[in-house]
Amino acid sequence: MRLFGLVHCLSLSLFTVAGVWSSVCLADEANDSDDPAAEQISLVSPEDDWSQPSFWRTGKGKPVGEAWEFAEGEVRLVKPRTGDGNLLSPPLPPNFELAWDWKISPKTNSGLKYRVRKFGSRYLGVEYQIIDEAIPLKNPSNGSTAAIYDLQAPALDKPLKPAGQWNHARVVVRGTHLQHFLNGKLVAETSTVGTAWDAIYARSKFYEESGFAQPREGDRVMLTDHGGKAAYKNFQLTTLPAPSDAPAASSTVGPFLANGMRNGWADQNSIVLWTRTTKNREAKMDGLPFVKLSNRQARELAMGTDAEELLAAQLPAGAELDQMLGACPGAAGEVRLTYFPKLKRYDSKTTAWTTTNASQDFTAQWHLKDLRPGTEYAAIVETRPVGSNPDSAESLSAVLRGTFETAPEATSSKDVRFCMTTCHDFIRRDDGDLGHKIYPAFEKISPDFVVHAGDIEYYDKPDPWAMTKELMRFKWQRIFALPNNRRFYANHTTYFIKDDHDTLKNDCWPGARYGSVSFEEGVKLFNEEQFPSHQPRYQTVSWGKHAQIWVLEGRDFRSPNTMPDGPEKTILGEEQKDWLLQTLKESDATFKLLFSPTPIVGPDRDNKSDNHANDNFVHEGDELRRAFAEIDGLIIFCGDRHWQYASLDKESGLWEFGCGPGSADHELGWKPGDKRPTHQFLRVAGGFLSGQVKAKGKDGKPELTLRHHEVNGKQVSEFRFPVKE
Repeated sequence: MRLFGLVHCLSLSLFTVAGVWSSVCLADEANDSDDPAAEQISLVSPEDDWSQPSFWRTGKGKPVGEAWEFAEGEVRLVKPRTGDGNLLSPPLPPNFELAWDWKISPKTNSGLKYRVRKFGSRYLGVEYQIIDEAIPLKNPSNGSTAAIYDLQAPALDKPLKPAGQWNHARVVVRGTHLQHFLNGKLVAETSTVGTAWDAIYARSKFYEESGFAQPREGDRVMLTDHGGKAAYKNFQLTTLPAPSDAPAASSTVGPFLANGMRNGWADQNSIVLWTRTTKNREAKMDGLPFVKLSNRQARELAMGTDAEELLAAQLPAGAELDQMLGACPGAAGEVRLTYFPKLKRYDSKTTAWTTTNASQDFTAQWHLKDLRPGTEYAAIVETRPVGSNPDSAESLSAVLRGTFETAPEATSSKDVRFCMTTCHDFIRRDDGDLGHKIYPAFEKISPDFVVHAGDIEYYDKPDPWAMTKELMRFKWQRIFALPNNRRFYANHTTYFIKDDHDTLKNDCWPGARYGSVSFEEGVKLFNEEQFPSHQPRYQTVSWGKHAQIWVLEGRDFRSPNTMPDGPEKTILGEEQKDWLLQTLKESDATFKLLFSPTPIVGPDRDNKSDNHANDNFVHEGDELRRAFAEIDGLIIFCGDRHWQYASLDKESGLWEFGCGPGSADHELGWKPGDKRPTHQFLRVAGGFLSGQVKAKGKDGKPELTLRHHEVNGKQVSEFRFPVKE
């Protein structure tokens, strides 16, 4: 059965899908009304009586009900979990000292929160935890009494009195410094700036809430209702002056993580994560320009093999590579990874520290196994100088948190969203120093995974012409230091495909050279150093029962373009081709999504000679198209081309989609009006492709919708598969 599609070529505003929101309970009181903190309300004064019901309001801004009792100078939670919920104070100044007495019943979990403000529909704040617990505790816990909840555990020798007895608490909140006292003793403190804070904050449930715990006038105090009876009395508030000294800054000495993290090869139970330790926090965006070379000069220069000469010819007199525009030099460091399902933070695993070095361009990789299918994970990378004190959190120099998602079980009926892009480089980026516009557009779609189908950078394009391994590395370092690009890849599951320009040079094959670099060296640089490594370099993964993807390797196994066409000439290589055809036949997925770095259907330009849509690989191209025509539900996606298209091969019935270049400044190679009979859609412009697989479409059956977009996300085409005759 061939897969036929319905096409609607249109110009519409972007159809966005809301981002996934974590269902971890980050607060205790939902509130659909406006935040009273946003109103013009005077701050708490020393004369206010905290023991009166008129002082407090519920989380919904209503007067206190019968769940709370006010008597004998006490504020008592007498009917927990009965509707009133938490109580909110009037606004407070940003710097203060608050003391109070508290008493709880056995098995009660309670707490007082401060710097409470509205995050989305919920009130969140820093919590002085109050809970019935064993005395003394055997191990520190950031969920025990007097903890800075979920952030800093109190001292084990804290002077805690048991449930039923009064305890005295005090918090000192000044600038970025927080202190918790229990019965006169300082038992927990932290600073809300610096790398040590970054590390504990990245592991907390509050991580995604911007500005959490930071000083701001108008925040509130909250008495919580977590269940169990509690009583409070003797509230004393003292306003403190703002600190005169500047808050402690994060480390000014590296290593840092300016290239973020990225991942690859995700399936149901495994993934590979990558990072790199850097000398500076950011790339040098005010660096020097490279010496301009014409195409002819570059071709002549590339005939040389001396790496020092090839570099020197492109640097201004007296300049070093680290001074150039976009430079992001590496630095040796120690790194480790912590990861956990986002909804189960206490099920975390942390790797041993590993040392990065110059021979691998200061990169590190982790091959994670035994993961849970269909699960969103948090990943935290930490780095510190080599030889640091292993027991000191202060030795950390940088912390980065990201996310990735594993594929769902092959039997799952999960809906799936994905995006696809190709053809990037630093010089032709379209969002200035931020990078590429497509990445914020991707984030609005919230894809489960992204395929980057090759030509991620261009070694054989100017500024600089990367004719040495050092310059090749330089290009990777700067493009992945761009903020849009770095942020996106740190937080999304990605499949990276290698093509010619990011292997060595245009239309390259094994045995070729570019300046001082051999094809084999270029392959190793990509496959083993600059991207998540994996053997073999191709993969198929089921994203539920209705979507299975194939990611192909198009460079490592290919024959020379100059070889006469015939049965022995190949792009995929015998082993990969046999695997591909066999796994396609064995698949029972509704939609089989084949991602190739180069076209298989086309049409392509007459002057090209390195893909299956050319007349240079006709034998293997015909072989593949005949085989693919027998596969139900197969659609081909390709990178490499600098225009967007959807093609339908009338002979085989095969559909092929080209996503177009990932920059508005990078379209080229096809005349806009040259629409061939094969084309069902043609747009010579930058953009990307998105796809959505629904288990139940409009007729209750599985449905695939494919859309081309402009770089800003605006939709310009729509195709639905399958369509009734």
